[in-house]
Amino acid sequence: MFQGVWYSAIPNQIVFNGIPILPPVTGGFERVFRITNIHANVAGLGVTSPAGTAPLLASISISGSTSVPVTNPVQTAGFIQSGLTAALRNTSNTGSLSVPLINQCGGSSSPSAVAVLQYTENFATAFKTRVNPASPGAATGQSGAGVLQNVPGVIYNSESGFITPAVASAGLADYGTRLKAVFNNVPAGVRIFVSTTNIANTFANTPAAPAAASTTSFAQLIVSEAAGDANGYPPLIAYTVQVNGSPYTNAAELPVVNGSATAVWEVINTNTASSETFTFGVWQQFSANPGANSPPPGTGTVNLSYAPTPPVPFSASSGALASSTLTEPRFADPGTYDNQNLFTIVICQTVLLFPYVTNQGGFDTGIAIANTTTDPFGTKVQAGACSMNFYGANAPSAVNSGTVATGTVYATLASTAAPNFQGYMIAVCNFQLAHGFAFVSDIGAQKLAMGYLALLLPGGTANARPYNPSSTGIINETSWPH
Repeated sequence: MFQGVWYSAIPNQIVFNGIPILPPVTGGFERVFRITNIHANVAGLGVTSPAGTAPLLASISISGSTSVPVTNPVQTAGFIQSGLTAALRNTSNTGSLSVPLINQCGGSSSPSAVAVLQYTENFATAFKTRVNPASPGAATGQSGAGVLQNVPGVIYNSESGFITPAVASAGLADYGTRLKAVFNNVPAGVRIFVSTTNIANTFANTPAAPAAASTTSFAQLIVSEAAGDANGYPPLIAYTVQVNGSPYTNAAELPVVNGSATAVWEVINTNTASSETFTFGVWQQFSANPGANSPPPGTGTVNLSYAPTPPVPFSASSGALASSTLTEPRFADPGTYDNQNLFTIVICQTVLLFPYVTNQGGFDTGIAIANTTTDPFGTKVQAGACSMNFYGANAPSAVNSGTVATGTVYATLASTAAPNFQGYMIAVCNFQLAHGFAFVSDIGAQKLAMGYLALLLPGGTANARPYNPSSTGIINETSWPH
């Protein structure tokens, strides 16, 4: 065995020095020179359509004191194909995700399910364990310590190739295939949880660690994308909470720093005879404080990819070159599954319809909107403005009430807000439990007057508080008719 040498001046060449080329000692036989454990950076070559039609070519040349001709020196070493398809699924894992709208005034005392992250391999051996999954201890998480893969010509279907003690660490990958989710734009105050293993079939079920010689697909959450396996075991993250009913799913909270958090799972066991899909659960939790605009409105996103990828563990330029210090394998992120909307925090709103408002023919209309979030029932207090939208004759642009504090009533006249107007008005109030009253009269209310309550429209996110007769508590505010 001879180790190849890589020269940075010629980045796509490996040179094997001092190779003896001797004829077989017995007639009718031939010598076989096998080259193995070479990784290629194919990301820069692109992926063609249809997939798997772009070849990766390898050429061989021989130089020395004796001329040795090479027949067919250019060979097809492989075909380039993207190995990963990713998607967001709903929490029952039955279809694509419809991005959930989460009320700012909601919150919960335990993590609430958001989505399922789905990673599917595009060919049967795209997801690999660190060593051959049939190796002793591989199925229980031990992934490389003392493992030999030293039979020339055998395809081990693992991230590691030919492994032999004769050349220390040659061919041994640092870990198995890793799958990454990067959460961005997480609103301040929102906590993110993910399942510590892949979930099976439904959002509620977690598979047990597979037994030896099992073909059960299994992946586990690890501490970081570039942390190498220690003593043959991945650096796992222990679960911090159990969620989502019975049987419980083990989940771990991710640290959110400047609105971003990262989760990485390593493939511990795989079935090389089938195309596999790994799915992982995502939950969110926050303590609502709408009076302080917490959490602030916004849309959290997620990027799905292999791991590790630039720019955190290494730069794109250094990751693309051979290295004696960077871990193997490593990937380029094509950005195909970046910035996928995961959930949206929305302001709690009430929408009120005033069906008749007039300031014509000697009449005027008084308009009152009450913010009733201060009450004896423990409702989360809120403050917000109402946008009054007029529709009809001489309708003005939308009129803003300014902030209506909790426990107060905003009042105005049509003659002030919408002079010479007649029609209807819809008020969109950025707080729960808004209620409206209109008073129509002749000028000065001397001869004719009438009043009515504004109608609650279903467009608000949290219009009323349903009463739960089975308890003394109050169900969390939802869209519920009076």
